[in-house]
Amino acid sequence: MILSSSFHRMQKHSETNIKSRPRIFYGWWIIIAGGAGMSIASGINFHGFGNFIIPLSEEFGWSYATISIVFSLARLESGMIGPVEGWAVDRLGPRRLMLIGLPLMGIGYIAMSQINSLAAFLFVYVFLIALGNSLGMSTPITAAAANWFNKKRGLAFGIMWSGVGLGGLFVPAVGWIVSEYGWRDAAMIVGIVIIIVGIPIASVMRHKPEQYGYYPDGQPPEDAPVGAMTRAPVMPDLSNDFSAREALRTSSFWFLSLSITARSLVSGGIGLHLVPYFVSLGASDVSAAALAGSVGLMSIPGRFGLSTLGDYMNRRYVMVASLGVMAVAIIFMARAESVSGVIPALVVFSAAQGGISVIPQSLIADYFGRRAYATIQGFRSSIQMLGIIVGPVVSGIVFDQTQSYAGAFLGFSAAALVSMFLVFLARPPARPKRN
Repeated sequence: MILSSSFHRMQKHSETNIKSRPRIFYGWWIIIAGGAGMSIASGINFHGFGNFIIPLSEEFGWSYATISIVFSLARLESGMIGPVEGWAVDRLGPRRLMLIGLPLMGIGYIAMSQINSLAAFLFVYVFLIALGNSLGMSTPITAAAANWFNKKRGLAFGIMWSGVGLGGLFVPAVGWIVSEYGWRDAAMIVGIVIIIVGIPIASVMRHKPEQYGYYPDGQPPEDAPVGAMTRAPVMPDLSNDFSAREALRTSSFWFLSLSITARSLVSGGIGLHLVPYFVSLGASDVSAAALAGSVGLMSIPGRFGLSTLGDYMNRRYVMVASLGVMAVAIIFMARAESVSGVIPALVVFSAAQGGISVIPQSLIADYFGRRAYATIQGFRSSIQMLGIIVGPVVSGIVFDQTQSYAGAFLGFSAAALVSMFLVFLARPPARPKRN
C-alpha cells in the first residue's frame, strides 16, 4: 500500500509538471548552455591556446613543433579515453562528467601558470587541461543535444555549435591579457574564469528528456496516442537503434569516421597555428589574435546555416559540398602573401569549416540512433584523434623548416578532398536485424 501510494503521488506530480511546464522547451536551455561550453572549448582551449605558443617558445626556447607535439599528445589521451567517456555519458548522463571535467580544466590552467619545464607543461596540459576538456565538453554536450532533439536536431546543433564561433571573442581577449600581463598571469585568469563559468553550465545539462517529463523537440511523436502531452512520457523503444558493437560493424561508421579524421587533420593543423600564421603574414601579436578570433565568428553562418539546411536536405551532400569549397579556400590561404590578401579566402574557409564541424554530429544520430550515441561518438573520437594529432605537428615542422605555412596548407587542401570522397561513400546503414 505504501509503495502504491508513493507511485500514485509521483505519477500525479509528474502529470502536474507536464501540464504546467514552461513555454520554453527545456531542451533549448541545454542548447544555450552547451553553446556556452563550446565557446570555452574553442575560444580558450583550441584557437585561444595559440596565444600561448609564441611566449612559451620565447621563454623556454621550445620550437613550434615541440609545443604542437604536446598539444597532439593531449589529443591522443582524449582519443584513448573516448569510448570509456562515451560509455560513461550513456550510463551516468552528461552533467556528472561535466561537473568533474570543467573544474579540472580550470585547475589545469592555474597549474600551467606555475610551470618551469617541458615535463611540467606536458603533465599539466595532457592530464589536467585536456582531460578536463574531454570530460566536460564535446561528447557530454553533443550527447545531451542529440537526446533532446530529433526533427529539429540540425537547428539545435547549429545553434549550439555556433558557440564555437562566438568563442572567437575569447581569442583576442586572451591575446590582450597575454600581451598586457604575461602568459603566466593570463593562464591563471583563464583557469579561474573556466571554473566560475563552467559549473553553472554543467548544472543545466540533463540526459534524456523522457526522464524529466518531456518528449524530444518538446512534442510527442506522430504515432503517440491522443492526449500524450498531458501524460508523462515513457522511455522510448530504442530497440531498432544501433549498439556500439553493431555500429562498428558497418562501413558507414568507418567511412564517416575516416572522413572526420581527415577533416580534423585540416582543422587541427590550421586552427592551432592561426595566431603564428597571421604573424608570419605581418600581423602584430594582438592583431593576429583578433584575426584568429574572427575565424570563429565567421564560422557561425556555416555552423548555423549549413547545419539547419541539413534538416531539409541530405546532410551528407551538404557536407560533401562544404568540404570541396573548403579545399579550394585553403589553396588561396596557402598562396596568400599578406593579411589583406588572405581575408576573402579566410571568410570562405571559416564558413565551410564551421558547417562540416557540426553536420557529422547530427549525421551520426541520424544513422545510428540515440541508444548508444555517446559511446559511438567515443569510438569515433578515438579514430578522429589521428588527424588531430598529426595536423598541428605537420604545421609546426613545416614552419620550423621553411618559415612558412604554405606547404602544410597545400597538404591540408588535399586532405579535405580525401575527406570529401570518404563522406560521399558513407551511405546510411541498414537497421540491425535481431531475433
